[in-house]
Amino acid sequence: MKRISRRDFLKGATLTGVGLVAAACASAPAQPAPAAKPVEATEAPAQEPTKAPAPAPAQAIQIDVWTGWTEAAAKNIEQILDGYNKSQSKIIAKHVVVPENMLQKLLASVAAGNPPTTAVVFGASIAYQLAAQKAILPLDEIGKPDQIATLKKWMLPAIWDLGVYDGKFYYASMWNQCLGVFVNTKMCRERGVDPTKPPATLEELDAIYDKLTTFDAQGNINVLGGDFTWSAAIVARFLGKFVSEDGRKILANDPNNIKALEWQATRWKTVGVKKLQDFYSSLSGRGERSAGNDPFLSGLRATYVTGPWHFDTIKRYKPAGFEFTVWPYPSPAGVTKRGMYTYGDGWIVPKGGKEPAAAWEIISAMTGATGDRDVYSSLFTTWQCVNGPVSKEMINWPKFKTEVIGQCPGYQEIFLKDLFESDVYLYPPKIPTSSSYSSLFGAEWEKARLGQKTPKEALDYVTQQAQKELDDWLAKQG
Repeated sequence: MKRISRRDFLKGATLTGVGLVAAACASAPAQPAPAAKPVEATEAPAQEPTKAPAPAPAQAIQIDVWTGWTEAAAKNIEQILDGYNKSQSKIIAKHVVVPENMLQKLLASVAAGNPPTTAVVFGASIAYQLAAQKAILPLDEIGKPDQIATLKKWMLPAIWDLGVYDGKFYYASMWNQCLGVFVNTKMCRERGVDPTKPPATLEELDAIYDKLTTFDAQGNINVLGGDFTWSAAIVARFLGKFVSEDGRKILANDPNNIKALEWQATRWKTVGVKKLQDFYSSLSGRGERSAGNDPFLSGLRATYVTGPWHFDTIKRYKPAGFEFTVWPYPSPAGVTKRGMYTYGDGWIVPKGGKEPAAAWEIISAMTGATGDRDVYSSLFTTWQCVNGPVSKEMINWPKFKTEVIGQCPGYQEIFLKDLFESDVYLYPPKIPTSSSYSSLFGAEWEKARLGQKTPKEALDYVTQQAQKELDDWLAKQG
C-alpha cells in the first residue's frame, strides 16, 4: 500500500479548534429531538427602532456517509439514516454508495483533500490499514472526554478493543457478527436426531452431520447434513491467533491454528473432497441471500452455520410449514474456553473531512450510546436481527426486546450469548497489511482443506510470506 505523504494530508481541512456538541448521557434513554420551529421575522415596533429581528433557526449540518452496501442493502441503510435524520434536528446524513475499492477510494479522497465526513467500512481490518496510513482520525481525539467515556462505558469491552489500533480508538462498530447453527427440525426427526439436544462438542456436531447427510444412487450428496468453512471463525473456536500482541510477529502457524485446519481437512477427507466440491458447485446462484433458493430453506442443507442475519431470509422466504431451531456452534472437545471471531461493520472519520463534530454525533447515536435508541434498534428491524448490538444493555430496551429479540427465536440465547459471553475474542489481524495477510491465509487454508497441502505446510507458508510483507512495510516506514 502506498503511504500518503504528509504534504498530501495538509491539503485537507484543518480540524483543530472545532467545537464539539455534548452528547446525551447514556444512562437514560434520550427522546427524539423535536424539529426546530421557524421563527418569523417581523418589523420592529416604531417605539423600539433599535430592536433587531428575531434570529433564524440554526441550519442543520449536512454530511455524507460512505458505505459499500448496494441494491436492497443500500435501501436498508437509507431507511435507517432517514430515521436518524428525523430523530434529531442538528444533522442531515446523506448516503453515498461506494460499491467497490472502499480502501483505495478513501485513501484517494484523503490525498485529494476532499474526503467524506464519515464512512461505514466492512470490517475492522480496513480501519487498521487506514489508521496505519494516517488516513483516519482517532475517534477518542474527536470526542470530548465525557463523550468518549459515555461511548466506552456503553460498548462491550471486547467491541471497544476491536476498534483500538496502536493505542488509539479509530473504529466504532455499529453491530457485530456472532454464530449459531440453524437446524431443520423435520429433517432431524426423520433421521433420528433430537433437535432439542444440541451437540456439546464439535466432534458431536460432526457425527450429527453424518446422520443428516444423504446420497443418491451414484454416491453424490443429495442433502448436506452440515459443513463450515469460515477459517477465522473455526480458528477462534480452537483459540488460535493471527498476530502477536505488539503486532510485529505473524502467528499463522500457531499450534491451535494448525489443529483447527487439521480438523477441517479431516472432515473434508472423510466425506470426500470431490463430493463436497461437486455439491457446492451445484449450489451456484443459491446463496443465503437468494430468496427462496436459499439452500437451507429449499431443503438442500439440513443445518447451516451462519450469523443471525439469516433470520431475515427465513422471515421473508421460508416455505409453508418450514420448521427450524438454532443450536450453539460448539467448541472442540477439551477446549474449555469459548473463543469467537468478529470484525464488525463500523464507523470511521477520514482525515481532512469537514464537520468532525457532526461525525461524532452520528457515530455516538448509531452505536446506541446516545440519542434515540429506537433509532439504533431500527438497524436490527430493517435487517431483521442482522447482527448483535454493541452493548448488552440493548437486551432490555423495549423496542429491541419486542421487535428484535421477540421476532427471532434463539437470537438472544444463542447468538447474543456467543457475542457477549465468550471468553476469548479474535479480531482481524491488527497490522497494516491485514487484508493481504487474511487473503493469503484463506487461500492456503483452502489448499489444505482440498488436500493439496498439509495444514502445517500451508500455515508455515503463510507465516513466512506474511511476515516478509509486514517487515518490508515497517522497514519502509522507518
